[in-house]
Amino acid sequence: VVALRDRMVAGAGNEIYVNGLPEDAAESDDYFVLRVDDKLKDPDTGKVLGYEVMFVANAELRARGEDVDTLFLTNTDREVRRGDRVRKADLKLPMNYFPSAPQQEVKGQIIAVVDGVSRIGQYQMVILNRGTDHGLTEGNVLAVWQQGGVAQDSVAKAGAISSYGNNSGYNPIGKKVDLPDTFAGNLMVIKAYEDISYALVMEAVSE
Repeated sequence: VVALRDRMVAGAGNEIYVNGLPEDAAESDDYFVLRVDDKLKDPDTGKVLGYEVMFVANAELRARGEDVDTLFLTNTDREVRRGDRVRKADLKLPMNYFPSAPQQEVKGQIIAVVDGVSRIGQYQMVILNRGTDHGLTEGNVLAVWQQGGVAQDSVAKAGAISSYGNNSGYNPIGKKVDLPDTFAGNLMVIKAYEDISYALVMEAVSE
């Protein structure tokens, strides 16, 4: 997106100006307006797996031009800005998914939640740091476990007796103990790439 018509941001019903469309682009073709967001890094290796892309709007090509083309915004999830990217609406996903277990054991992590919400709920989309190179394919169902934290055991004796003023007792620091992992839900892979996958949360257990 190189310009907006007399405004800072644009929404449904507005026109925007773009460049870089293919030569065979035709009027009435449908497009996605997308926004490139944060880097997606593998927490195990630090490798950049890609970039998170947020859906911004649907648009229709209204007119071709010598320098820029005109798109009409038909639907928006968020405001369109200069610098947003445009891609032809040709994303193809399977119409039917057949739930299955992976052919091999897969252990990975959720590295991002689509739309950047802080809590993961049912039917939300998440991104995994595992893909076809790790044995995942569309339809695979995975269990999600919440990693247990670390707690201070203030009851167990931590060492020497300490004295605070006129009171004596156990060292309040105590030793650290690992809490067990807890089941958090199930998800299903809907699109798998080499080392990254998109998955839909089918069940989320809230505590």
